[in-house]
Amino acid sequence: MIDKLEYLDDGETRYPMAFTLNVMESAEEEYGGVESWAKLMDQKEPSYKALKFMVLQIINEGIDIENQDLKDDKKKELLTSKQVGRLITRVGMDEIGVKVFKLIQESLPKGDKSKNARTMKSLK
Repeated sequence: MIDKLEYLDDGETRYPMAFTLNVMESAEEEYGGVESWAKLMDQKEPSYKALKFMVLQIINEGIDIENQDLKDDKKKELLTSKQVGRLITRVGMDEIGVKVFKLIQESLPKGDKSKNARTMKSLK
């Protein structure tokens, strides 16, 4: 996996986003894996719950990564599911979707022989 932080800006706040093994594990626990999650997003009407879940995991992972080297009084709070729902509403589902899928694609290795390559192809 490629260690990469991207940012989502809602006009007031920049939210760090990271797609890591931790996020993949969360998707596996909740949906059976990233491919299964992606199928929920690739429907006539995507799963809003699944989108909100993945955005929450990706942003909280970004916050956690940024917090690693900060003193306790400087650390940012992790977001709640409701906060992420409001963020998605402000920014727009289309923009969030594009950013999330781009982050996932750019974070996975590009080898044809890996399961990650199959996952990446299913996200295109």
